[in-house]
Amino acid sequence: MSLTLVVESCKAALIALADGSSADEEYLGSDFATLRKDFMSILALLHAASTKVALSLKPSSPQHKASLTPLKDLSNNVAAVVHSIRLMRRTHGETVLSEYEGVARNVVSSIEHFIQFFVESELEGSTSNDYLVGVGKVHELIDSAKKPGGLSLNNREAVRKKWRQDHDSLADAAEEIQDMCKAPSGNEEEFLDDGWDELGLDSKQALSPEERDRTEKVCIRWSQVPG
Repeated sequence: MSLTLVVESCKAALIALADGSSADEEYLGSDFATLRKDFMSILALLHAASTKVALSLKPSSPQHKASLTPLKDLSNNVAAVVHSIRLMRRTHGETVLSEYEGVARNVVSSIEHFIQFFVESELEGSTSNDYLVGVGKVHELIDSAKKPGGLSLNNREAVRKKWRQDHDSLADAAEEIQDMCKAPSGNEEEFLDDGWDELGLDSKQALSPEERDRTEKVCIRWSQVPG
């Protein structure tokens, strides 16, 4: 029953995170640094509880009584992490909120899959060690969030981080566009084996004057984007 409760708590948490609602006015007022500290503390509690569940419910020698407390801790702190996100929603930036929501969603989802293994294991009488993969994923997500430079300290930092991620993707695309600008024009063709033929696309066809003009304008605009 405790296992099922955790799974249901995770499902409810994921629905609540997708809902986008905020906490009531009476709960507001904490600054982001305080809310962030609380969020990180909850992640640490989830990390510890998942470890204890993995140890106590080892399929080869499960200790069900010992698992009751950490399973309850998992259920309670899954709900707590959702409440923590709801407190952030009213007054803090969209970018940093999206980052924290993503971490919360991934952690809760990984806990659900981790616990679901034990539910199925009890039904099937399995003694597989696949649960180690599940708890390892939970630990990996939480450790990544807690490490220095993991979760942004504020919305400005989150925006800069997002910009760097998007900038790298745009830089790759810009490099390809610049190569197009350098390609032969008119009726000349470039016979390079670039793999596009395998996808049914002809990359050897030269750009028309109109296409080349538009492409060069994109290159100019990209050169004006700060790095």
